[in-house]
Amino acid sequence: MTEIKRRTFYSHFGADSTMRRSAMVDFMQDCCTISRNEDAVIGPMMKSGEALLYVAYRQVDILSQPKYREELTVRTHLFETRRVYGKRSTVILGEDGRLCARSYLVSTLVSSETRKPINLPQEVNDRIVTAPAIDMEYTNRRIKLPSEEGTVMPPFTATRAQADTNGHVNNARYIDLGDEFVPVGAEVVRLRCEYRVSFMPGDLIIPTLYPTDTGAIITLSNEAGALCSVMEYVWRNEK
Repeated sequence: MTEIKRRTFYSHFGADSTMRRSAMVDFMQDCCTISRNEDAVIGPMMKSGEALLYVAYRQVDILSQPKYREELTVRTHLFETRRVYGKRSTVILGEDGRLCARSYLVSTLVSSETRKPINLPQEVNDRIVTAPAIDMEYTNRRIKLPSEEGTVMPPFTATRAQADTNGHVNNARYIDLGDEFVPVGAEVVRLRCEYRVSFMPGDLIIPTLYPTDTGAIITLSNEAGALCSVMEYVWRNEK
């Protein structure tokens, strides 16, 4: 298990005075990055530039809002590896030990040259350290779209500021885009993100909104019509 400490500040909070969901994911990503770099198998591949990790799916359950200037503890570990992909548990704890958020992540190891998945030999895969998965509901990594047609919303243009060192829009920035369609005052308790095709700076991002009984599903497509990402928000009744 890898553990880091992070203190919340002004830049982590939104207009509603709650911590931005993308900021929570940023904290999780920082912890995951340290964890993978410390791994005896994955670490050398990442540091040498041979491999990259692409996020395929992320589920975040929010149980308690972090407070302003609160020191948070972030913990993460792999709980399953299958040569091509890995599954990871991550939690955020408040200063008092309460569980603020927990996350289930599926990622794929890809070649930095070809951007194709790397299929590790079984004997190499078996050397990766894992620990038991945390206690939470593990949802299907494929988000089912409603049968009814959604509403196409005004498009965004992906910017360089949203890109990470892999050159594409970072997975946490998709959450910033999705949050635009969350009603003011809604308390999001679960967020699921399925990542299929990466957006690059300059790409047109076309959102489609599907209201559901528990929140909303938002798809992000490109100009060619390819479905690049699907996000599901579950929220409690508006305050």
